[in-house]
Amino acid sequence: MKKILALALAAVMTFSCAAVMAEDAPELADEQVLNVSLPVDLTDINPLTESTEEGSSVLMTCMETLVRQGEHGAIEMGSGLAESYEISDDGLVYTFHLRDAKFSNGETITAQDFEYTWKKVLAPETASEYAYMLYPIAGAEDYNTSKGSADDVAVTALDEKTLQVTLTSRTDYFLSSLVIPQFSVIPAHYDEECGDKFFMDVDHMVSSGPFMMTEWVTSQSITVEKNPYYWDAEHVYLDKIVFNMATETSTIVNMYNSDMLDVMLVQADYLDMYRNEPGFVSVTEPVTEYVMFNFKNEYFANVHIRRAFSMALNRVSYMNDFMRTGSTPAYGYVPGSITGVGGTDFRDNNGDLYTDCGNGSTAEDAVAELNTGLAELGKTVDEFNAIGLSLVIGQGDNNLKTAQVFQQYWKTVLGVDVEIKSLQYSLRQEEYKSEAFTIGKEGWGADYNDPLSFLDLFVSDSPYNKSGYNSAEYDALIEKAATLSGDERLAVLQDAEKLLIEQDMVIAPTFFQTRSWVSKENVKGILRNGCGLRVDYKSAYIAK
Repeated sequence: MKKILALALAAVMTFSCAAVMAEDAPELADEQVLNVSLPVDLTDINPLTESTEEGSSVLMTCMETLVRQGEHGAIEMGSGLAESYEISDDGLVYTFHLRDAKFSNGETITAQDFEYTWKKVLAPETASEYAYMLYPIAGAEDYNTSKGSADDVAVTALDEKTLQVTLTSRTDYFLSSLVIPQFSVIPAHYDEECGDKFFMDVDHMVSSGPFMMTEWVTSQSITVEKNPYYWDAEHVYLDKIVFNMATETSTIVNMYNSDMLDVMLVQADYLDMYRNEPGFVSVTEPVTEYVMFNFKNEYFANVHIRRAFSMALNRVSYMNDFMRTGSTPAYGYVPGSITGVGGTDFRDNNGDLYTDCGNGSTAEDAVAELNTGLAELGKTVDEFNAIGLSLVIGQGDNNLKTAQVFQQYWKTVLGVDVEIKSLQYSLRQEEYKSEAFTIGKEGWGADYNDPLSFLDLFVSDSPYNKSGYNSAEYDALIEKAATLSGDERLAVLQDAEKLLIEQDMVIAPTFFQTRSWVSKENVKGILRNGCGLRVDYKSAYIAK
């Protein structure tokens, strides 16, 4: 059903640290080892299926795509494994000419490897949730949904150095989408040779990027080292990056202050401590945090109950009194940094789509919505409480703090008790699949600068539609947008967002994300972007 459509290529809203350009010759410290905080416990890093930001940030130190992002998200000719490329006049055919390059095992990277990898991502048995990102390619969706074959997918190795890709319709952001792991490359049939161990340990990984993984200590750290076979190894300055997996903020801060870490994500309670440091940087990202509801639950299938839970929150107080990160309350789903009608701000165009206890509604309004929903179901608050409400969240004390704030809002305003369940990513997904959950706390960041990157999640057949929302009307709007272009298309996507949020309250967006990092003063060249590859360590280095 998904149709990823043509749009004008808009400048991606990004912010970056100063990147090291190829012509620079930085003065390097004797030891080029970077220690980075990774506040999650990664259990699987598979380039065919990876879908988390944290996993991608590690994985993409080791994987290379046809193109790379430069400063401000720009795609530069000759920046990746494609030395050059041409696009046909109708915008449908992309022809990539590969440079001479090798995998970390010394084998030559060929166009056949790319053809194999992309078709493997699309293979139904791979079950890659990000396979839909390849749907602009002719035949891709049919193959992924078992309606066609791999032979029908228009990715063709014309020879060892030439890859040709044909799209179903003009998709001007296609190049920008190529920076995610699913568009990278592995040697043909490598995954079959590795079997169940494919990318599950360092002995069953092969790299095409600046680094290669050399150590993975479960729940502790991942180490990558410079890949000697990388085509641009001359401009990779770090010898090693150690990603330290710790989820407790106090532990991370102690590690940073004792020089065990060089780079750290700064949580709200510590912003004042680090904001004047030379290596402090804040990035406003096209990311929306939200609360989602299980539509297969009798109570949360009712829109009044969903709306009551959204209205009971006080997003202004949550941002100002608890988060204090510079993030902003979300009264819609698509962030303001995403381009809308006339090249302006999508959020401004579509306006606020609901109110809460901090913006236009009262506690009494939220209770009235809850009572309306319960009356429609013939239920009482006591019966509602008896089902055992729970809020599924990720790991880490920052997630826990947020959950406790929401828990208190719902108790104080609605009189309902909600248990907090903090789960590792894979266990959260299992909880959602089991349909045992009632409420979940999740978030989404744009893979490319377009509202579809957000709205596509909630079509009926989306693998990311964990809520179970199924609306023929919503699906029809997304399909209609696929037949349009320009502002006419964006106007239809505005209607889709209004249906999703204003009318159906499928999710309760909470805030649009701003995050801050601090690094030691001698750490240079880390590139941060809002969309696509969020952080790039290729040109990072430790200054003398």
